[in-house]
Amino acid sequence: MEKIGVIGCGTMGHSIALSAAWAGYDVIMQGVDSADIDRGLASMHGKLQVLIQNGLIAEVESQRIQSSVQTTTSIVEVVEDRTFIIEAIPENIELKKRIFKQLDSLCEVDVILASNTSALSPTEIASGTNHPDRTVITHFWHPAHLIPLVEAVRGEQTKDHTVDRALKLVDDRNKKPIKE
Repeated sequence: MEKIGVIGCGTMGHSIALSAAWAGYDVIMQGVDSADIDRGLASMHGKLQVLIQNGLIAEVESQRIQSSVQTTTSIVEVVEDRTFIIEAIPENIELKKRIFKQLDSLCEVDVILASNTSALSPTEIASGTNHPDRTVITHFWHPAHLIPLVEAVRGEQTKDHTVDRALKLVDDRNKKPIKE
């Protein structure tokens, strides 16, 4: 089973982390500072309360999900011992390229680097990395913990193995992958 790291805990990041933990994955979510993490965890808790109120999960399941999500402000810690990283930061190509270059240098070569972008090119995002073949888009629809569709988009150099792992991860979360 993949060990998930989520870069960003804003609108999409915390919901992606929630979705992964709900599916039984071990997740670590990174925020820019403690206030960012606190907002992400509070939003996650609020979503879990709505799920409980609507009879979709029990309180014990909510507690399991919350305990499956660890947090950090360190990008080094978020990638440590992870096999699949999902970046969910603002839609800024230069920022994403910088993060992917950093992730590429920190992660073992078999770690998949995915972006949750809805509009940016995976080829461009991976352009500054040494291993662009492991970069893929996994675009979760909002809210990520409820909407079943996830787009998987390959870059020009993305390997089939990378796409296959992304599709399996999506499928294992009871999502419906759309392969572009």
